[in-house]
Amino acid sequence: MNQPPPPKLEWLVWSGLGLAVGLVLGAFAYSRLAPGTRASGPPLPVLSQVTGFALTNQFGRVVTAESLRGRPWLGCIIFTRCPGPCVRITRNLAALQHRLPPEAGVFLVTLTADPAFDTPEVLGRYAAAFGADTHRWHFLTGPQVELYTVATQQLLLAVGENPDPANARPEDLFIHSTRVVLVDARGRVRASYDGEDPAALEAVLADLPRLEAGTP
Repeated sequence: MNQPPPPKLEWLVWSGLGLAVGLVLGAFAYSRLAPGTRASGPPLPVLSQVTGFALTNQFGRVVTAESLRGRPWLGCIIFTRCPGPCVRITRNLAALQHRLPPEAGVFLVTLTADPAFDTPEVLGRYAAAFGADTHRWHFLTGPQVELYTVATQQLLLAVGENPDPANARPEDLFIHSTRVVLVDARGRVRASYDGEDPAALEAVLADLPRLEAGTP
């Protein structure tokens, strides 16, 4: 029998969802600007702050917010049993990783919405299937409460369990944002992109040089 999510988790999901929707709507409008327009525009806004986490990657190693400091990174949330949006997001990031400037030192960080199923071993096979660069792409799992807190309250990525999993399609077991966010070297969320749209992710390449230029 499926048990309802614990009150703390349910509160985190809904409070984080409200915050994410409000802030990401503005970021979405901003992200739709053509890359050329963005490059000549004002400094990237500060949307949120990554305050800390300790999660486990596909190799069983602990990755923390502190260990990512000093380098920019792209963050998103998926789950490996999702055959639709999650595949498109991961495929787009796999294509983008080869175009990221080596000198920028950009990491990619993928959280799972389904930690009960997505063990490090499962995430490792998933990463390998998409040709993920093992030196800079972390697929993270851990306690569900912590994953959802990082996603909703720090990265502004909405996520929650389907209230009727018995009747849900595989791609609907978890309801989550399909956005990809850009985090700067100081752990601040600076931009948001449509993870399913390869053209939208092109804007990442234009935005990277602007992370520190005129930083507020």
